[in-house]
Amino acid sequence: MQQIISIALILLFVNGRSYTSYKQCDATWGSDKLGTGSSSICSNGSLISSIAMIFNTYGVTTDGVTTPRTMNSWLKRNNGYASGDLFIWSSIQDFGFIYQGKFSASQAKLKFDRGDHVILSVNEGAHYVLMTSYSGDTFNVNDPGYSKTTYPQTSVIQAPIYTYSKMSYFKNHILRLE
Repeated sequence: MQQIISIALILLFVNGRSYTSYKQCDATWGSDKLGTGSSSICSNGSLISSIAMIFNTYGVTTDGVTTPRTMNSWLKRNNGYASGDLFIWSSIQDFGFIYQGKFSASQAKLKFDRGDHVILSVNEGAHYVLMTSYSGDTFNVNDPGYSKTTYPQTSVIQAPIYTYSKMSYFKNHILRLE
């Protein structure tokens, strides 16, 4: 039994990721309008805040250090929104983040173990959080809107997945081949 617990702890440690943590209601950007819509980053910016966490952790920059504010500004200037403030999933692929689609919670674990970046849609699809690890049916997260650090698998509606391609980033931002 002790060996099983030790192995489980090792797997958790190996598979856990440390991402930058941002709060969408931070005074620096919380009142900024999301895209060209009427909602603010504070009210509806959990998705771009989660993406900004990934970018910042990887050192990928949008207008200097990537924060929810600079991510939002970049998306506005580069057609990253549809209908005002609806995020276009493929809009960040030139940075090397290739959108794979939306998956189930159980598939999210497999994708995470493969090294993909997993954003979880929770609260009946009204909120996004960044997955940092999992243990059984519990997802550990960076939550940009609340102080929660875990969500049960049953609360996950879907899981948008990104694969990071250093080659794509290198071609588009270093060599500027495309």
